[in-house]
Amino acid sequence: MCRLPSHVLRFVALAIFAMSILPARAQEPVVQSYDFYVPTVDKVSIHVHRKAGAEPKKVPVLLIHGWGGNGETWDFPGRSVMDYLAVRGYDVYALDLRGTGLSDHPTNYFTIDIINRANDAVAVAQYIAQKTGRVPVVMGWSQGGVIAGLLAASDPRLAAGVGLLSVAPDGFSIPPDVASQVPAIVASGIDRLLLPPQITFELYFGTDPITGQPTISSDAFKIFVSPRFLEADSLNAVLEGASPNFFNAYLISAWPRIRVPALVVDGALDVLVGPARAQALFDSLTASANKQFVIFPRNSHAWFLEDNYHATVRVFDQFLSQFDAGPGGELSQNFAK
Repeated sequence: MCRLPSHVLRFVALAIFAMSILPARAQEPVVQSYDFYVPTVDKVSIHVHRKAGAEPKKVPVLLIHGWGGNGETWDFPGRSVMDYLAVRGYDVYALDLRGTGLSDHPTNYFTIDIINRANDAVAVAQYIAQKTGRVPVVMGWSQGGVIAGLLAASDPRLAAGVGLLSVAPDGFSIPPDVASQVPAIVASGIDRLLLPPQITFELYFGTDPITGQPTISSDAFKIFVSPRFLEADSLNAVLEGASPNFFNAYLISAWPRIRVPALVVDGALDVLVGPARAQALFDSLTASANKQFVIFPRNSHAWFLEDNYHATVRVFDQFLSQFDAGPGGELSQNFAK
């Protein structure tokens, strides 16, 4: 019997191995990225980043970032909420609120507040609904959750469901050491604020009660406070987020008007909100058709970016799955109706 030379055998073995893995790779979902701009009613150009698989068949999802960040928050390296949802068939959109990311930046940031940022979200939600024929589920983190709440309360044609992620019902709490610096900042007349890394860590992260380690690794935290992800933001918007008067004027009456399915999530270590106030927000959603409440005991304000993100990120899909329960996703609202 003729024996093949060893170098030929090695080539054949390599070819067989390559062919054996081709079907598996062909089945891997491919995430495609798109960028576009949407104009608001007051003529501000809002940048939107979209991610979707080859055939996004599930409900569109609009993600709204928090204070000091931009849409990149949702596409964090190795911890991307956008990728997580896109590979599962969702059509995912993340906007840059005015004054952040690639959206229009005003000369004077005193012109930016939470209410006109809500107009940014309205414009993008309308665009998604008109282009896809499906009302998006709107999910917001921190200040973005306040905006998502205003959106959901204002018009059911703008949000099929709402995610209120690390959101205080009556104004975010500011730790005393940070609050003591506010009068000097206001007196200085500056229109925007960028927190130093040590205060950023105090507000957004914490110490894991089980491991005794920071809830986010040093490498990931360096990325989080890099200019790509953390920006100087509107002082107006920051102060409104901590103002009971602002919440009394706009949010306290809005929470009970939300009728769509709602998700309330927070970390037990969150110094800006915390379990008791997250519970109060959940309880205030008296008209929500279906509401869910989750507290992660080992996490803080930025729970979906912390080192145990593999566990926390699942809450998104668990909530969103209800909007595609039937063929074609009949539970999703249609903007045309």
